[in-house]
Amino acid sequence: MEHGEQHACGQRMPAPRAQQSRNPLRRLAGCAAALATAAMLAQPAPAAAFTADNPNGDYARTRYPIVLVHGLTGAAKMAGVVDYWYGIPEVLRAHGAQVYVATVPSFNSDAERALALQAYVRAVKLESGADKVNLIGHSQGGPTARTLAAMSPQDVASVTTIGSPHRGSEVADTVLDLINGIGAIPIAGPVLVGIIQGVFDTVGWFNGISNGQALDQDALASLKSLTTRGAAEQNARLDATLVPGTKSALGADCDSAGAVSEQRQARDPAGHLVTHTQAAYSWTGQGGPLSLLRSNLLDPSTAMMSTSAGLMALKGAGANDGLVSVCSSKWGRVLATGYYWNHLDEVNQMAGLYQDADPRTVILNHANRLRNDQL
Repeated sequence: MEHGEQHACGQRMPAPRAQQSRNPLRRLAGCAAALATAAMLAQPAPAAAFTADNPNGDYARTRYPIVLVHGLTGAAKMAGVVDYWYGIPEVLRAHGAQVYVATVPSFNSDAERALALQAYVRAVKLESGADKVNLIGHSQGGPTARTLAAMSPQDVASVTTIGSPHRGSEVADTVLDLINGIGAIPIAGPVLVGIIQGVFDTVGWFNGISNGQALDQDALASLKSLTTRGAAEQNARLDATLVPGTKSALGADCDSAGAVSEQRQARDPAGHLVTHTQAAYSWTGQGGPLSLLRSNLLDPSTAMMSTSAGLMALKGAGANDGLVSVCSSKWGRVLATGYYWNHLDEVNQMAGLYQDADPRTVILNHANRLRNDQL
């Protein structure tokens, strides 16, 4: 029984002596029923009952370590101060997970970010003794994780993406068009573009240094990767690395389901070609548009995300989190698309001021899913 709960038989008022003597079997049957009910209540809670504030020693203890991969502008600790995955690693560890938080270039192409992630993952494998890792990527961290899975299939057991632009982002399309327009201005245009890129590259460099790493930055390359055209080109390259005849985790279109896992081959140390199966999962929010009833008006990101959500609506993107459409986020086993989160809420930003479900609990329950899937 739960703490503070009284035995059901103990709550009965004593019956008059005459009534007790006349109905002993009824009293015994009542107590037996109460005991059976109490026993059922005392059974362990189902998996969904575990939350960020309800620790359990091995609920999130996966077979392979979890590596969290940040998105555009991010780092493990942004500017060396604010955790990108705000409060999430702590919750996972409290429930038994082995968690590592990567820092890759804040601004660069998926391929360059994946190279940095590869070095980090191999260091994790060396430290932990694990054969593989489970990658969880937010925003551009999703395509980055997918790229590493294609580069080093022997290193990756699963890829989970959260609010990731697998088909690109209409916001990135708009920003790139703006940059190209500035660059077309005679004489001054290229200079202005260089200054803009220099500012973002410097921010990214500072993020890296603040986390103990000097990482190459290329803001323009990251922007191109995030456009709908750039994403389509990258998807073609990634699908070309699949075992021939096997299905991609990215569906043919928004209404088509992709595979729940992908298969790739790599040679083992003995030179034998080995097929590796990588589980694929995704979820996202669609709380970009402002709602007086559902949006967190105390969150500074709400106004910014609702503005970009309006831009996406004008572009015909459909439901979105302010930067990534639901359509673009779907990949592998789509676990949820209905959370009323904006793009920052998905990783418990800003500073835990999310709206709708607690993102820490969502990721915690996913870690348990990985555990149950023997990952």
